[in-house]
Amino acid sequence: MSIDIKEVNKENWREIAVLEAAENQKAFIESVPFCLAESFIEALTTSLGLYADNKPVGYAMVGFYVAEKKSIWFDRFMIDYRYQGQGYANQFIPLIEAYIHARYDVQVIRLSFVPGNHLAEQLYKKHGFVRTGEYDPEGEIIMEKRI
Repeated sequence: MSIDIKEVNKENWREIAVLEAAENQKAFIESVPFCLAESFIEALTTSLGLYADNKPVGYAMVGFYVAEKKSIWFDRFMIDYRYQGQGYANQFIPLIEAYIHARYDVQVIRLSFVPGNHLAEQLYKKHGFVRTGEYDPEGEIIMEKRI
């Protein structure tokens, strides 16, 4: 099986927009259509389609790059409910980090998660992210990975 990341654009946005989190995860992440709209309107982020064998299986967003701090946000991440439990999350996080390194001069990758989303916290810890002790304006817990 091959996995790949493609920037979301006018050719593939529809196939990404139909991706959904599992019902018990919808309180932890905005819908993909909302994320796409936010990404396209703010223009400070890039939406990424996550593909397995050329089939969309997930979504991520990166952005809010700060050159002075050499930091960027790994802002959204989800695997469609139909493809969860197949190891995709662990496979895509290193690919997303590689995508970031190829495009930005960063020393820190930051992310946040909703309190109570223990699965997300464990996943990010497994990939080297640690809590900073900070919270974003919406009350989400901030983690970061220094490179």
